[in-house]
Amino acid sequence: MKKILVLTIACLLTFGNMTYAHTGLESSNPEDGSTITEELTTVTLTFETEIEETSSFELQNANGEPVAVDNITVENNTMTGTFDQPIANGDYEVPWKIIGIDGHPIEGTFSFSVDIPESEVAEEESTSEEATNGSAEDTEEQMDKEEETKADTAEEESSNGTVIGIVIAVLVIVLIGSVLLMRRKK
Repeated sequence: MKKILVLTIACLLTFGNMTYAHTGLESSNPEDGSTITEELTTVTLTFETEIEETSSFELQNANGEPVAVDNITVENNTMTGTFDQPIANGDYEVPWKIIGIDGHPIEGTFSFSVDIPESEVAEEESTSEEATNGSAEDTEEQMDKEEETKADTAEEESSNGTVIGIVIAVLVIVLIGSVLLMRRKK
């Protein structure tokens, strides 16, 4: 009887931690919601655990159009993308997709803005004007996307809680069955 109890507790501790093994974005450079005032040629994402080589991200401008990422590298828990040219002024979103060490696909987004002072920008004026003309509409779109991301995160956390509940229920049923089986043998 003691062996079964010890085994059940060990399973709860072992498998209970596995249900929390999902990973998320630990940090990013540039940081989520930040405004960059210097030239930016690299975006780095750091996750809470190792990620698979097939993990990737995109850079999208305020209109949702992709900005070409020249090279994406994955090393342990860090994914880095580089750009040949500095990123132009404007608002950007970075949707990412990874496969964590536990094998589960996870995705999310973060956003940032680039606002290099006019004297430092080596671009045509028309590019700068295009970035500022739609800023009110872009902000509203960005807020909608952030709300959608928060809803997705809440849904994922809810499903994790359901899995944990199911695992615990199965283990309790196994424990009760074991106790009943032991009583019958007496």
